[in-house]
Amino acid sequence: MYFKTEGVILARKNFGEADRILTIYTKDHGKISAIAKGVRRPRSKKTGHLELGNWCKVFVAKGKNIDLLTEAEVKRAFGIAEFAEKKANKIYHLLEIVDILTPHNQKNLRVFSLLVSFLKKTSKGEDFNLVSSAFKTKLLSTLGFFSSHNLKDSKAKNIFAILENDDFATLQGKINLTESSHLKLLAFLDSMIESIAGQKLKTARFLKQFNNLTI
Repeated sequence: MYFKTEGVILARKNFGEADRILTIYTKDHGKISAIAKGVRRPRSKKTGHLELGNWCKVFVAKGKNIDLLTEAEVKRAFGIAEFAEKKANKIYHLLEIVDILTPHNQKNLRVFSLLVSFLKKTSKGEDFNLVSSAFKTKLLSTLGFFSSHNLKDSKAKNIFAILENDDFATLQGKINLTESSHLKLLAFLDSMIESIAGQKLKTARFLKQFNNLTI
């Protein structure tokens, strides 16, 4: 059985001599794993379409042990050569968060829409402190891990309610934190994500190193 969908490449690892196993967050099937045969060969037509952060149309054949990606076409390339390393690291940070927090094969259109929307904001160079805090809060809320209603501190509750519920254009005028306060907020969110996932965020370390200990 074949299916056609669109998705964002979250992660990849080499397999065998010329293949790659891809982790893709799809619009219609949630997070899936699929093998791309021969993609590491120089003449492979799929190579440029399957970079980290690419938003692609994909054709997948269901397999007994693992699905097979048969075709791919880029809709938008968020994480490849046109970006500086600094911007690419920010994009990879969002990809890693979605990867470690979401289960396989559980459709969640809201997660897919959030990911694509905030990858666009990151690629446009929006304030990443705000992009990151809004994305993490909205994602945690969408997945049922967080609600601002449960907070007791009135100031924190108000900030998180805005991040959780307002669209990005609206919250830009409402969130006015010092750099130090924003970093504390992000540290809190990262700690929550790591606790839920049971693992450290690798990309958070790279972001701090690249930005002289700031995100």
